[in-house]
Amino acid sequence: MTHDWHEWHRAYDQADSPLARRLAVVQRCIAAALDAAPPGPVAVVSMCAGEGRDILGVLASHPRRSDVHGRLVELDPELAAVARSNAPHGIEVLCADAGAMSSYTGAVPAGIVLVCGVFGNITDADMMHTIDELPTLCATGATVVWTRHRRRPDATPAVRQRFSANGFDEVGFHAPEGTMFAVGVHRLAGEPHAFDATGRLFDFVGYGAIDGDVCTCGFSYSVGRSEIVPWLRSDVGAFLEKFARIEPSTVRTRPEPIVWSPLEYACHVRDVLRVQTERVLLAQREDEPAFAPMRRDERAIEDRYDEQDPQQVAAELQAAADDFVSVLEGLDDAGWMRTGIYNYPQPAARTVEWIAIHTDHELLHHRGDI
Repeated sequence: MTHDWHEWHRAYDQADSPLARRLAVVQRCIAAALDAAPPGPVAVVSMCAGEGRDILGVLASHPRRSDVHGRLVELDPELAAVARSNAPHGIEVLCADAGAMSSYTGAVPAGIVLVCGVFGNITDADMMHTIDELPTLCATGATVVWTRHRRRPDATPAVRQRFSANGFDEVGFHAPEGTMFAVGVHRLAGEPHAFDATGRLFDFVGYGAIDGDVCTCGFSYSVGRSEIVPWLRSDVGAFLEKFARIEPSTVRTRPEPIVWSPLEYACHVRDVLRVQTERVLLAQREDEPAFAPMRRDERAIEDRYDEQDPQQVAAELQAAADDFVSVLEGLDDAGWMRTGIYNYPQPAARTVEWIAIHTDHELLHHRGDI
């Protein structure tokens, strides 16, 4: 399985998801940069722009929206098409490699440069090289808005130092409590550099290729306890939203004889949440209990997953998620660190924190399965 960036964007629609919270911070930073920009036209460029929700969301209502022109660069044609459909006059959406300097020919120097969702998906060497090259994209006094996660080892201190070494002043650094993301804002105080369209900024490799503890579906086990409950809520909502869009005529259809139908996967996710709740509670009562296997394949047959009512399954899945989150929210630090013997991927002592993280991994994986 490869990372489905289109499904990934749906987390922006879940109000309390970490992505939605990060987007709100980024948009505030962009709005502040527009407020502070001198009178007249404001050029904007955005790397790996996706659907362009950050800048386009601000331009929808900002009083200086008519002053803004520029280019959003996105390699995925579907994401670029969504951005293009929402872009106002003056904003070009280029379907191209954001790591190639040539993608910015004719769009720079820019007064606002957006590097959001980039630094966590490229190597550290490319991240530092990109910062070194940013003065070639910037106009005098330009503002750069960037993002990066703060998972161990936290690279944001080195990022901030690199900006300073390249002639940028720090305008703001936002790392909200209870999150693992950071949003930085830097203003070019030094002189811009001459633009060279022949070079490269970075190669987008995806964070699965950077963090060894990342599944091919894009899920990172290095997610922190502070993030896991918001992610669970977000990913349950995204799973149910996708499940609701499946036609009734196909919800019971298996794409292959040995591959479950969307309904069977929904039943499985519901039961995963129920079983994980039981395991977390058992770990609170007993010292390092051995968790009984879920018997996923036998359970699907015995409980006749393929005959269950999709709407009832959806309601039960939401209820099971609510119960699981409620139990997690009631734990103290010691409760999160209680352990039990988990039999996947091999028998090992696992903390309740790991169980919660692994459960969210199940949600993300199976959202891609339906």
